[in-house]
Amino acid sequence: MYVIATISKNSYAPEKIKEILEAGADILRYNFSHGTPAEMKEKVGTAKRVIKELGLEGKIKILADLPGDKIRLGDFPQKEYKVEAGAVVTFKTAHASDDPERFVPVDYPNIGALVRVGQRVSCGDGEIGFEVVDVLDDETLKAKAVNAWHIPALKAFTIGRGIDSLEHITPKTLAHIEHLKEIDPDWVAFSFVNSAKYLKRGKELLKKHGVKNTKIVSKIESQQGVDRIREIVSETDIVLIARGDLGLTTPIEKLGVYQKVIARATKEGGKELVVSTQILDSLLSYAVPSRAEVLDLTNAVLDGADGIMLCKETGISQTPGYSVAMAKRIIESVENSVQIR
Repeated sequence: MYVIATISKNSYAPEKIKEILEAGADILRYNFSHGTPAEMKEKVGTAKRVIKELGLEGKIKILADLPGDKIRLGDFPQKEYKVEAGAVVTFKTAHASDDPERFVPVDYPNIGALVRVGQRVSCGDGEIGFEVVDVLDDETLKAKAVNAWHIPALKAFTIGRGIDSLEHITPKTLAHIEHLKEIDPDWVAFSFVNSAKYLKRGKELLKKHGVKNTKIVSKIESQQGVDRIREIVSETDIVLIARGDLGLTTPIEKLGVYQKVIARATKEGGKELVVSTQILDSLLSYAVPSRAEVLDLTNAVLDGADGIMLCKETGISQTPGYSVAMAKRIIESVENSVQIR
């Protein structure tokens, strides 16, 4: 089983990339939502230089993870706005707000038109949830906080199943595809894949712009992605279960079942399977992973996953190499166990 390591905020530096590779990572993933084409070319170039210095050319792959149409909050001075359970917050289409008590900005057009009264929405990775109580107009809604927490500026604003109504090959996606040949990635991932038609269009765009000999990764992170998994499998090389957004856009209680459904369809279709998100997140704070994480990774191996993708564990961790090494230890323990054969 291979390990994909996300290279992000705390791991762009050459010494961190070296640490991750020496710990045993097989693939380096770059989230292209986090930069312009020129910036991503520079970041990937740093990794390629480290790979060459370590004599790992041809052994380490680069994954270009293209952005989809993800709704994000705008900016406000406090960066974090504390909200108590039961508080009613106004969300409004805007790039920024001088005062989140007046309204919290959502940097997306006509956000009010995308929701309905009674719908659940959330901020960040789902740390704080809301129920829509009123839609004032196409750009404005009011929602009641389900729990006490803070609203983080510039983070995701998730509207559940409504994500499938958005166009996920955006101008930003196209801009990256137009310059992707310069980076020459081994794998290219499309976000919020929900149909074979979407994938065909994505592959045509890659071909048009000279991106060849790359594996196509389909990130499944919405209800339609689950419902249409077999047609998606027929058009892709690799299926990636992106459990972060999948757990926010579908009922969270179904996430485990959906993982099994996606895994079965992918393996029956003869394609590679990757499991992602919160694999070993507890290592951001503790020396050993949670018992639930060890069991989760064990089950992923037993379900036939070909790889895992570490996100925060290598993207923002102060010890990304340790996260990779721990993942490898658990995987090898399961693969080498005679007790479960």
